[in-house]
Amino acid sequence: MSGCLVLLCLLTTLSDGDQLTDLLIQARDALEEGRHQEAVSLYEDSLEIALYGDDGDPTPGPLLARIRLGLAESFRAIRNNDEALRITDQIFESDPGSETLDRALAIRYEIGVSYLNGATRRLLGLEVSAERKGLDVLSELVERYPFQPFSDDAIYHCANWYLKNKLPKDAQRLFERLLREYPGSSWAAPSQILIGDALLAQVKGVEYDMGLLSQAERHYRRYLRLFPNQGDGQRARNALQEIQILKAKRRLLVADFYIRIEKFESARIYLEKIILDVPSSEEAVRARQILAEIFPQDEGGS
Repeated sequence: MSGCLVLLCLLTTLSDGDQLTDLLIQARDALEEGRHQEAVSLYEDSLEIALYGDDGDPTPGPLLARIRLGLAESFRAIRNNDEALRITDQIFESDPGSETLDRALAIRYEIGVSYLNGATRRLLGLEVSAERKGLDVLSELVERYPFQPFSDDAIYHCANWYLKNKLPKDAQRLFERLLREYPGSSWAAPSQILIGDALLAQVKGVEYDMGLLSQAERHYRRYLRLFPNQGDGQRARNALQEIQILKAKRRLLVADFYIRIEKFESARIYLEKIILDVPSSEEAVRARQILAEIFPQDEGGS
């Protein structure tokens, strides 16, 4: 529900002609007409009357939440995002009603994405990066309020941030969560290929355990199988070729080990596998040379 409609609902709960009603009408008009700083002042005055008015009647929780929502919308409009976040926290702690809660959650999501994408915060008079704050806001949203309309978006943006900031293990965890919990998401296809990227980024070298390569290969092949008409098919095929080259480098190391302990037939298995999988690669050229050296009677062994 849009902010303006929420404000209209707010006004219908009040009696005509009292001070709070008049202030809220003015606040609504100021917000709609783009007088955002004025709207902030009017909503703050309205909230003070609602909280500390002397009429003796307590203001209902849903009404307080809707006033705060108008204030959060106004702060958001003047890009005072930290204040908007503070006000939405107060909304969550009250009795907001489903429509007010949904809009407050959406405001936090919008701010989180904005921060994550480079919007700055003002702290001690200085503009500072807010990416980590955005990550915290989105992560908290997903944990406290899962399966919202924006939840898969939030997970995707956080995972992508981790990948871009060289934290591939965290990225992998979130991309996998997105596919597991939101299989119908529009982010399913890019997440499938980006899991492969996150796994590849964790490979330290061919001297180490190659299990990550096998996992990455499985995800790239799954992407090609499930999303054949998506635009990253060639990138997935290129990544699979890269994986084959890395495996070939690993097999050269294993073959060298077997040669050093004079288990030449075992070395032959690995060298011939290289030639079979990546026949035109530099690694295949080297494999043929080694075979020719250890099995000269075969004239190259291939």
